[in-house]
Amino acid sequence: MENYRQTFSEINLDHLLHNWSHVTQLAGTDRFVCPMVKANAYGHGAFEVASCLEKEGAKYFGVCLIEEGLALRESGFKSELLVYGGFDKQGAEKILEYQMTPVISTWEQLKFIESQADSPVKVHIKFETGMNRLGFDRSEAEKVSEYFKKSKNLKLKAVLTHLACSDDAAADSGMSVSQLNVLAEIKSFFKPFDIFAHALNSGGILSLSEAPESSILKKERWGFRPGLMLYGYQPAGMKSAGLKPVMTFKSVVQIQRSVPAGATVSYGATWKAKRDSQIGVIPAGYADGIKRQLSNSGEVTIGGVSAPIIGIVCMDFFMVDLTEVILKTGKENWQNEEVLLFGEKSSGGFVSADEWANQTNSISWEILTSVSSRVPRHYLGNAFSIIKD
Repeated sequence: MENYRQTFSEINLDHLLHNWSHVTQLAGTDRFVCPMVKANAYGHGAFEVASCLEKEGAKYFGVCLIEEGLALRESGFKSELLVYGGFDKQGAEKILEYQMTPVISTWEQLKFIESQADSPVKVHIKFETGMNRLGFDRSEAEKVSEYFKKSKNLKLKAVLTHLACSDDAAADSGMSVSQLNVLAEIKSFFKPFDIFAHALNSGGILSLSEAPESSILKKERWGFRPGLMLYGYQPAGMKSAGLKPVMTFKSVVQIQRSVPAGATVSYGATWKAKRDSQIGVIPAGYADGIKRQLSNSGEVTIGGVSAPIIGIVCMDFFMVDLTEVILKTGKENWQNEEVLLFGEKSSGGFVSADEWANQTNSISWEILTSVSSRVPRHYLGNAFSIIKD
């Protein structure tokens, strides 16, 4: 798509590889590691992220939707893709047609895959252990095991679960340890099969270094499913892991205008100038991922100075007060100058997406994935030159 406005995200693939290196160091050898590239790789570009990690040795990749897997296949992506989000009979046909690996959570899904399989198919089975979202009940483990003993074409490779409070995984009294104990019990029903178990998302992975050696977290070599940490963030309150955020979201001051004291800005006239002011109009809005909750409360960085968002965020634009920027820098004209929404500052330093998350009562996952498809991604770093070849 051609671009005619200067609003974009920079995706630093060298930072991605830095974070991936942290994951692989924690994983060691012979552990299942499945980077999650669902939701367009958390807003970073699924094909580019997956291709970059594939070059670095990743063998498995996780998506939620069949559609996400199809898009990767149609872009020429060959590595193993796990579909975690469920499917119906038609979905089962597509999973097999495009050689994806189903993560099965219900008896119906199991039978859909069985009915479509005319050759051996690898499958993973999900169990519910406390999240109460997807998965077979723990009481069904023996019955599921017996099913696979009789199945001709379904080849069980792994069992898994999803941690509800992964940032507590280092604590023996936490919910994660309780869930992992249940999964270990479930796994015991599958001793006749050569399987592994995976459960650790970013919070669980980052908890490994804090957990005692006696913890169930370390007793089993649980498979990894890193998501957020690949993109440079971690659950709130966890000890810093030295990750490097991958996305920087930028725009420009499209128009600078003078407004007199008493003038209002944007829909609803919710902001009124207390003095003669200079405002900047930024060509990005809630259709691009600028949360409407940032109206009259968020900030951006212009010339190294914080500039408050004023008035209601519009679909395609938002406005900022440039008055303090001008006073602090001595520079009068900011039209066409860079605006940093979050990410790396040109002069050094960093503005975290967590700041927007805190201001909107949200989480970094939502901030990153909300950067819409209208916003072009510009890929940076030596790693990008490798995947282009």
